[in-house]
Amino acid sequence: MAQGAKPGEGGELPGYKVTKDIASTRHSVPGVGLISPPPHHDIYSIEDLAELIYDLKCANPNARISVKLVSEVGVGVVASGVAKGKAEHIVISGHDGGTGASSWTGIKNAGLPWELGVAETHQVLVLNNLRSRVVVQADGQIRTGFDVIVAALLGADEIG
Repeated sequence: MAQGAKPGEGGELPGYKVTKDIASTRHSVPGVGLISPPPHHDIYSIEDLAELIYDLKCANPNARISVKLVSEVGVGVVASGVAKGKAEHIVISGHDGGTGASSWTGIKNAGLPWELGVAETHQVLVLNNLRSRVVVQADGQIRTGFDVIVAALLGADEIG
């Protein structure tokens, strides 16, 4: 439920990128910068996340629910909660992705490499007999065929 390149920092969309469509979606005005706060104020526990997944499934029973998690120590435990909450897809986002709005210190000093997060997630899901319930995707600066092979060997089903 965060960005791997800058976990805990939130996001900022500069005004020049706020088009009519974006402004309409966000109930704002074109050309005015938008800020996304770092925490999700409706999610403070894995139970809260499971409830959100349930609510989304009630709204659209055919929806494939995907949850993006930051590669960090303990991500496997969170991923197991996501699997128990009945999401179908988990994205593990590494620290070296990033957007144009990411600060250099956020990109270089927050989160962990996707390799560590994917490995931990896969191991915890296997140990808890949850691996068959979800698709795991690796994300964040996966550039070469070697990266794809490493991601698959560490347990990723999809690479993004």
